[in-house]
Amino acid sequence: MEIISLVIAVLAVATATIALILFRRLSQRFEAALGGTSADSLEMTLVKHLARVETVDKRLGELDADYERLAVSNSLASQKIAIVRFNPFGDTGGDQSFVLAVLDAHNSGYVLTSIHGREGTRVYVKPIDFGKSKHTLSVEEKQALGLAEKRVPQLTEEA
Repeated sequence: MEIISLVIAVLAVATATIALILFRRLSQRFEAALGGTSADSLEMTLVKHLARVETVDKRLGELDADYERLAVSNSLASQKIAIVRFNPFGDTGGDQSFVLAVLDAHNSGYVLTSIHGREGTRVYVKPIDFGKSKHTLSVEEKQALGLAEKRVPQLTEEA
């Protein structure tokens, strides 16, 4: 009976020692995470954390507003550009004439056509709104417009 009591006592001491070691480790982790063990340091840690969260939230709102402004501004910038060279007259030199299509993200912009001939060069510009023109487009102008529209993926209507 004494041996059983001794074994139980040894197991109790070993369990208590392990519990003490685990408690100290947990206390150290708690202190490191919260800046101390007192209620004041815990409260101060939470106050600092909330202040930082508010600062980050405010900055995130500013960045979101900046992003929206830049997205709108960027969608109106000339970003889809294509050029098609051609020879409108069979009896003149190479492809001296050209069509330049310049569009924004909404496929609005213009096509600029330069027709070079023996008598001189003529330049025409036609506005483009959402991929269409009020003016009749030549085959080359349609080709340049189609190439420009494919240059950048379409934006959603939300942008």
